[in-house]
Amino acid sequence: MTLTVFQMVLLAAGAAAGGAIFGVIGFAYGIVISVFIHHGFAAADVVFIVVAGALVLNVGMLPKFLPEIRWRAALPYLVGATFGLPLGLWLLSTLDARTIRIFVGVLVAAYGLFALRQQSREPLRIAGVHGKALDIAIGFAGGVIGGVSGLGPLVPGVWFGLRGFNKVEQRALTTPFGLWVQGIMVTWLLAGGFVSRAAIEGLAVATPIMLVAAYLGLNMFDRLSTSTFQRAVVLLAIAGAVLLVLRQA
Repeated sequence: MTLTVFQMVLLAAGAAAGGAIFGVIGFAYGIVISVFIHHGFAAADVVFIVVAGALVLNVGMLPKFLPEIRWRAALPYLVGATFGLPLGLWLLSTLDARTIRIFVGVLVAAYGLFALRQQSREPLRIAGVHGKALDIAIGFAGGVIGGVSGLGPLVPGVWFGLRGFNKVEQRALTTPFGLWVQGIMVTWLLAGGFVSRAAIEGLAVATPIMLVAAYLGLNMFDRLSTSTFQRAVVLLAIAGAVLLVLRQA
């Protein structure tokens, strides 16, 4: 083990907080843990610990949500993400990373504020071909933003609330989206040789802590009303976007 005591303390605190939040709403692990670990790890290591950790959590939550997952309903989002994620990764490697992340942060924050305003109104009812096209577009946007900043699941997560889905339906769609996007990103990071020993050790230290915290968080999920759940999703999306912008300053 090459990690310092300071790094392990950061990992433990971040994994506990991030895992608990993930257990409650089904994403935002990366938003929370990165607040802690960016003080003690290289940027590339943070990316792997965040993305791989979220993938582990989605796999770990499958026993709870597998019976509810609607793979066919999730397909348009996965198709969109498949095309959006490579574009996001390309933008990150080609354009100025600081500028593009600030732009994405402002965009996601504005999207979240719009969704917050819409919560007191009737859900969006979009059916047929137009509905599928919009779902693909949301998946594409989530893929692009995921490649650029790691905030990809926030986009469909907020969208599910705007469509009027209840909290279980939202988790049943968020889970396959996370598995797909994070699985692609972890594969890309490993294949590209971007993963260091410190990143692997960091993931190993964080995994048991975040899984225990996530299952504790599920108890809160079971007690939340759908309206409270949706508000929590939107507020965390806004918080994640603001933190992304502040880190670039």
